[in-house]
Amino acid sequence: MVLEIPLHGKDGFLLRQRAFDFFGRYATTTGAERGSTEQQYSGLLAEVVVRQFLNLPHIEDDKDRNINLGYDLQLPSGVKVDVKCRGGTRPFEEEYEGSGEMKREAKHNLFARQVYDENLNTDIYLMMHLRTPNKYKMPGTERQRSWCLYVCGWVSKERVKREGVYLERGAITERGGSWFPYRGQEIEFYHRNLNPILKMEDLLNLTLIDVEADKLKNGHYNLTTIDAIRIAMDLFARGLLEKKHIEFIKNKAGIVGAAYLIFKSISAFGRMVIQGKTDNYK
Repeated sequence: MVLEIPLHGKDGFLLRQRAFDFFGRYATTTGAERGSTEQQYSGLLAEVVVRQFLNLPHIEDDKDRNINLGYDLQLPSGVKVDVKCRGGTRPFEEEYEGSGEMKREAKHNLFARQVYDENLNTDIYLMMHLRTPNKYKMPGTERQRSWCLYVCGWVSKERVKREGVYLERGAITERGGSWFPYRGQEIEFYHRNLNPILKMEDLLNLTLIDVEADKLKNGHYNLTTIDAIRIAMDLFARGLLEKKHIEFIKNKAGIVGAAYLIFKSISAFGRMVIQGKTDNYK
């Protein structure tokens, strides 16, 4: 479940304009893996919206905002929050279409250097997604109705370090029906492993005790179901998994129809290749 906050109309435009007014002062222009202009604006806008909904001081009135490096804002409970937001022209989807008639689960990305830097002392990451028009110039206009902020959930920094998947610069990742290389060192953390937020005010109830509990939580695996299936097929082909294991995975993942036929044939063919029996494959 994802919380949606529309940012169109007069009120939404005022928030976008406020973020744009701050942008020149807070944007980062140096650093090999700094976020793009659009990414930085998305993050700043998300922070502006959070402060507005929680009645926290505006950025220019927060004395700590220019001093600390590891977090964007601090909740009344003392929890330090680093707001993470990336955007695009599509709404946030917890699952999206991929090849092979199987949906892919959504993931979130963080720069690895931020996660592993002990000097960046945030307690949690607040993960968000910004939907934007196809073509716009910051901060957009009142009439553009595509603007929407999705509050996806939160997770402790320590759990991201423990469970997130590290990918080197140039590593290939999947997005919809396409593949692309990462330009920086990234941490992938899957959406299903976040702690959901039903309404923005729920953040005011978040305590350091909750953060400590999340550090010890064991989430679901941080890869798509299709990737788990690819791994299972390889292990089956190598004789490390039996047919009963494949049936369990098939049922657990809900593999049916054409996807199951592909899954079954590739698994069988892979085993024949490894065993040197491809001449008998029909």
